[in-house]
Amino acid sequence: MGKDSRQANRRWNKYHCRVMVLDEMVKSKSEAQDDDLQSWKWLRSLIKMLGEHGMSSKESSVENGVENVLRVKNMPWCRNIDRELEIVDFQRLLDTDIFSPQGSKPLTRKRSPDNPSTTHDAVKALPLALYDGAWFAQLTERQIEALNVPQQTFSWMKVVVA
Repeated sequence: MGKDSRQANRRWNKYHCRVMVLDEMVKSKSEAQDDDLQSWKWLRSLIKMLGEHGMSSKESSVENGVENVLRVKNMPWCRNIDRELEIVDFQRLLDTDIFSPQGSKPLTRKRSPDNPSTTHDAVKALPLALYDGAWFAQLTERQIEALNVPQQTFSWMKVVVA
């Protein structure tokens, strides 16, 4: 399997894992009628809207000669959603009674402006709110048309979960 195939496979796995976590959280929060149900529904709609192509890939590296870490590739076109993704990823680790601890051991994920950028193109047809504002502002009219940004809006939410 080539490097591009492995990265596409990792993005696919990451997307489906996050959707599974969010589906379970929405189901659980609905049954309990928890106050943060709307936050989990919003997170699920965010991830589903981005799709598997909106998930970043990673490069492995060794830090301090001891710890393996994953350096998350930057997606310059994507709005910064690090906090939202961390909520979802942390929930999987937190709820081991719901989510199986099988599979590879979670590694530390390092996000940094110094990390390499992804080589895959921006996801098309996303609502404007999901693109990075500075990146979008520097596009030509032709590039904007090629993105096929829909008229639908996506209201941004400050996520608070319990």
